Amino acid sequence: MIYTMDKEEIIKQKLLHEPLSDKALKLARAVYNTYVTYDDFSMEIKFDTFFKLLDLHPCKDSISDIQELLEELNEPLAVRNFEFNGVKTQLKFIQFCTYKVNSETVTIELCADYMHAHLYYMKDAFLGI
Repeated sequence: MIYTMDKEEIIKQKLLHEPLSDKALKLARAVYNTYVTYDDFSMEIKFDTFFKLLDLHPCKDSISDIQELLEELNEPLAVRNFEFNGVKTQLKFIQFCTYKVNSETVTIELCADYMHAHLYYMKDAFLGI
């Protein structure tokens, strides 16, 4: 598919080197839907929410599992000829989010450039945008 922005063609690219695991996909979609619901890239999500969503037992190992899934989602994607906020870059590496594990929550900040790339540049999109 070809889309245009500022009269230049955007050619969708295959950005994922490996498919995401089912649990990582589920987590990504839940985080994305939270963003859509609250219209805010920043969010704080309780561990209990993750445990229920991913069918995990509430323990430290499960918190490690959540971190591993977030790391899987944060595998950098290389986008060629990327334009975002009026800045063109020949090759841009982007990540899904930044996050911080707290005592009872995870603070997540979705990356706006990733959301933009997912919508316009990603042939293998997975968020259902």
